[in-house]
Amino acid sequence: MLRDASRCFGQGNSGCWGGDFTFERCCIDSEAPLPAPLAESSAYPGCFVRDVVLRHAGAHAVFADLSLYGHQGCFLKNCSNTDKFEAVDPGICARACAAVEGCTAWSYGQQYGTKKCFLRKSDEGRASLPHWISGLKACAPKALLPAAVAHSAANSEGLKKCDAGKGEDGMEVRSAMNTWIFAIDHLQMAFRGRVDADTWQHIERIGQESRNFLQQLTSPYRPSDKDFPRVVYNNRPGAPNRSRLIFTHLEGALASQSSSESFFSEDASLPPHGRRMPRSIPGMVILVKYYDTS
Repeated sequence: MLRDASRCFGQGNSGCWGGDFTFERCCIDSEAPLPAPLAESSAYPGCFVRDVVLRHAGAHAVFADLSLYGHQGCFLKNCSNTDKFEAVDPGICARACAAVEGCTAWSYGQQYGTKKCFLRKSDEGRASLPHWISGLKACAPKALLPAAVAHSAANSEGLKKCDAGKGEDGMEVRSAMNTWIFAIDHLQMAFRGRVDADTWQHIERIGQESRNFLQQLTSPYRPSDKDFPRVVYNNRPGAPNRSRLIFTHLEGALASQSSSESFFSEDASLPPHGRRMPRSIPGMVILVKYYDTS
């Protein structure tokens, strides 16, 4: 009983530890008073509310492509259409909600032994649950400049090692392509309406080609590892025989816009594409350091 009760930190419904255990039914005390509605207050992290979970309750979940924020713990194991994902820090959850249209609130806590983020369209599914925290969309760390994110992602050492394709020193191809998409998406945010038509068309094209490559990895006729460098050819600055391509072409503007942004550090609130981490979870996209947990 103690082992099962620990799933809810010793809280919840005491008679609910049989084989039909479910987190919501057993851990959330249905007789506890309904928490007050969430309200905007101070800046992050002082704005979130402790010991409150926001339940889906059949109506309040926001489903979106959250693969840029997490790669495990998603709905039906599909992080491209999910309302939840595993996250090492509540700030990642808050950043995800801030970026997702339709998300007005988020909730973060431990479920089945892992820390998870849940995105919600309202806070109407409020319930009391020890050790969980919840916040509104505005309750998030300071937004990052898209140019700084794109610049740091594309120039990370972990990604550069993948330019020639899969190798002993490079990250897994799927992770590398997800990281390129992350960088290109932020490149689009930074330069929409600010570059000539030809440059913009090139940015859009490499973004679409990168997504096509990623989708084909799970198709019956999946691309080989040798196809990866061909896609990267349009993206990467500084590789042999690759000159004046898109990130090289915009390198000066990216560096200039990034000069005032200091975020590429141990900040755990950054999504996994944009931070240094001392350890990583297999399958997550880590730009600077990546290794297994053995």
